[in-house]
Amino acid sequence: MRTNIHANGTTLTPALREYVEGKIVASLTPLVEGDDSAMLDIELELTTRHHKKGDVWRAEANLSIGGQMIRSEHTAEDIHTAIDVVEEDIVRETKKYKDKGRTHQREGGRRFKDFLRRWTS
Repeated sequence: MRTNIHANGTTLTPALREYVEGKIVASLTPLVEGDDSAMLDIELELTTRHHKKGDVWRAEANLSIGGQMIRSEHTAEDIHTAIDVVEEDIVRETKKYKDKGRTHQREGGRRFKDFLRRWTS
């Protein structure tokens, strides 16, 4: 999986990069293992320069996998909180996407098995 991490309105410190890689990238790596075309774009942004309170931090993650785009975005008072919520959301959506393929495969297997039962009877 290829990963791009961008920061707008702030500097991307090594500690912040390590936190993002430890949370989001480490959580998604086992889910997209073996898919070399997977692309993860993470954007961290300070939404305003003069406000100090409120939801001023925004974290966004876009995962392109198998021709599909899985996206999560959250704003919060703290960048770490925004990253945590985005990580939970994108992992949940990725699991849902991966499980959908398995469900379709099982459904096709069931249909074929029913067909064979009717054909041999």
